[in-house]
Amino acid sequence: MKTAFIIGNGETRRGFDLTRLKPYGTIFGCNALYRDYYPEFEVPDYLVAIDEGIIGEIEQQHEFPSQRVIFPPVDERWEPVECNRARPRSNAGMNAMREAIKMGYNQLICLGFDFLVQDAEYNTSNMYDGTKNYGPNTRANAADNPGRYNYLNWLVCNHPEVDFIFIFPEVLTKGKIYGNISGSNVYVNSYENLEIHT
Repeated sequence: MKTAFIIGNGETRRGFDLTRLKPYGTIFGCNALYRDYYPEFEVPDYLVAIDEGIIGEIEQQHEFPSQRVIFPPVDERWEPVECNRARPRSNAGMNAMREAIKMGYNQLICLGFDFLVQDAEYNTSNMYDGTKNYGPNTRANAADNPGRYNYLNWLVCNHPEVDFIFIFPEVLTKGKIYGNISGSNVYVNSYENLEIHT
């Protein structure tokens, strides 16, 4: 398996040391994760962003290497028409998955994808909420989650060759994760077990 770690910014990953992942795969971060860049470890390896505000912020900073920043083509910043004819806005986490798949990664281990949690405390959370470019106009809300879920389901179904593994705290893996994503290539695991394996 060729492993990529896809780092969403949901609160469930708070406190997890991302540098621990470095020996085990390529790390794709999203949006403001560059603010927590670890240059000595080169974590993350790539940074993906699709919203104009955060793209402008990334372009103006000088620490994260520009050659490892991915701004997907404008057309890919919206859900594919095959998934949703209305073509709502995508999200950086899904785009990071798509970029990893394009590069040939076939095991995606996803952290911080909290829209999958059936708990209102978590499923709209973001570690950067309330900071620059994370105001009310860009903040995800509960009404967005079914669409995000459907988009993920579409991606999973269209890539049966890829394993999608979602990591959450152990307490949230007990019947609190949306469980009917189609396909036998979706798994849920805990940070506790992930730490054992890494």
